[in-house]
Amino acid sequence: MGNNSVVKLQQFYKKRRIIILGGSGFIGSNLASALNELCADIVVVDGFIDGTGGNVCNLENININLIHSRIEDMNNWKDAIEPNSVIFHCAAKNTHRWCNLYPQEDCKINYYPQFSIIQAIRTSHPSVRLVYCSTRTVYKDIAESLVTETAEILPQDTYSTHCFSSERLFQLSMPLQQIRILRLTNTYGPRQRLSGDELGLVGEILHAALNNDFYQVFQNGMARRDVNYVDDVVAALLSMAMVEKINDPIIHLGGDWVQTKDIIEYISEITGWTNYEYVNIPSKTISRLSIRRAVDLLNWEPNVDLKTGLTLTMNYFQLNKEKYGISK
Repeated sequence: MGNNSVVKLQQFYKKRRIIILGGSGFIGSNLASALNELCADIVVVDGFIDGTGGNVCNLENININLIHSRIEDMNNWKDAIEPNSVIFHCAAKNTHRWCNLYPQEDCKINYYPQFSIIQAIRTSHPSVRLVYCSTRTVYKDIAESLVTETAEILPQDTYSTHCFSSERLFQLSMPLQQIRILRLTNTYGPRQRLSGDELGLVGEILHAALNNDFYQVFQNGMARRDVNYVDDVVAALLSMAMVEKINDPIIHLGGDWVQTKDIIEYISEITGWTNYEYVNIPSKTISRLSIRRAVDLLNWEPNVDLKTGLTLTMNYFQLNKEKYGISK
């Protein structure tokens, strides 16, 4: 990030009230850390719901005001909203198998709270902005190698359905200039959830390597995924909130389109972990997300290469295994 960009960030965020919903989770806490460096006035709202990745350890050494509350309980945090506040909505339980088993519970976490948030913003100052973290899985599963923001929408599970429904609800209920929506791909890095179910591809591999567990690599490691290091995602979130005028609030963040074997072999090189095997069990390649809109609107593109990102991530968790329930 150039010096000019850093100055603009400092000018925008210094002493500005920032509210991070789900701020003790993976992306939210990394965002809080970055905002702390920019001297923002940070309020974190988090209900620490099981499976969301909320962890008080994620907020260590970050100067914040923590409100321990579910985000839909507006009476607990609506008074924190000030004129010119930015609300970063990073709260979610993104467990794609669990949501199909418990769709009503998923709705309570990933959709229903939006009604309360909209009402709170409606009754606050019109200068307040909302940045909502959505998911790439709102798109139809297609074979094209590059997916743009105009691709066909067909959410792939209950969680993705609730994310897209939330997007539409925000767009229908709020003025355009108050809304920013980012559709994220596989994000990894320090503070991500590495215990419990449904850790995602990178999370599963990191967990196996940290515990020297055996891991089978499907499709002989040739299947591809978009992956983004969390600092790059945070940079996009910070820039998205600063956009003054916007014609379309939706933008997505494509990352490094890598083969699974690249992730495996870099982690093996970093840690010495070799307890894995390549097997010819089918695994689908997921199409790459275009970053053209992100480049044009935000002047954004990923800066952290896969090996560097995995090294930073693994170093962090090797020092903090106990805090994240990773050890057996």
